[in-house]
Amino acid sequence: MLVLGVTGDVGAGKSTVSQIWKSLGATIIDADALAHEAWKDTTVLRRASERWGTQVLLGNGHINPSVVASIVFSDMTEYEWVCDMIHPFVRIEMERKVASLQGWVIAEIPLLFENRIPWWVDLSVYVTAPLDLRLARNEVRGWNKEEIERRERFLRNAEEKRAEADLVIRNDSSIDTLEQSLSRYAALFKKMAALCEIRGYSSDELVIQKAAIRLGASGQVTRIEIVPLTNALVRGGSLSMNKRYMMRAYSCEFYWPFVERTLTEEGLEETELISIRRLSRSLRNELVEEIIG
Repeated sequence: MLVLGVTGDVGAGKSTVSQIWKSLGATIIDADALAHEAWKDTTVLRRASERWGTQVLLGNGHINPSVVASIVFSDMTEYEWVCDMIHPFVRIEMERKVASLQGWVIAEIPLLFENRIPWWVDLSVYVTAPLDLRLARNEVRGWNKEEIERRERFLRNAEEKRAEADLVIRNDSSIDTLEQSLSRYAALFKKMAALCEIRGYSSDELVIQKAAIRLGASGQVTRIEIVPLTNALVRGGSLSMNKRYMMRAYSCEFYWPFVERTLTEEGLEETELISIRRLSRSLRNELVEEIIG
């Protein structure tokens, strides 16, 4: 599994980047969509109306986003109050969704760096673009330079985010150019998301050694280990002990058909593919280099 945290400047195109990657196989979790859901909660609506008055409510009782925006983007105290109320809900829901998914996941989080990167994000992506392009893209919203600056006034500056991000995407060209660049990254991210552990078992040490040599020569696995095991079986009050061997290694799920066929041909009694949900960054990078190149 691989989770990318995607953020960007207002109008830089982070949602465009996410949607292109979605078309290439990623699953999207949108923090903004979850925040909109949070504003439907009756407790949230009550707290907002108690603090700001009924002006923040529409005729149907729902929140009025434009009024809330005019309040929170003009006052740091109000901005922080809203963040403290909404963001815990969003983080909990995002973590719950991530736990239910597999493969390559995009978490689109506007305040990725401001609220500290969640522990379940493997790589951070920052999308940026020149101000003139961002202004042009926000014309449809009716946002001018002053409005964009107002909405970004409480955020970390671009230099800090660029320095902290694992990947910076400069979206200042055509959509075709962006798609070509993102396609190259997608091919890598899919393989990173498919990193896995493979295991094979045999009671014959020579069989397991031959399989390990053959797989190692293929270049499709790395860090092969052969581990002696003792199986304990209790039946009718008596205990029997059987010795066998396990071979384990790291690979990529794309290679599993070859790996499984090889282990079967070499006479292994059992084979397993175990998907990996979390890896330390250093180990993931090393495995990517060793398996994917």
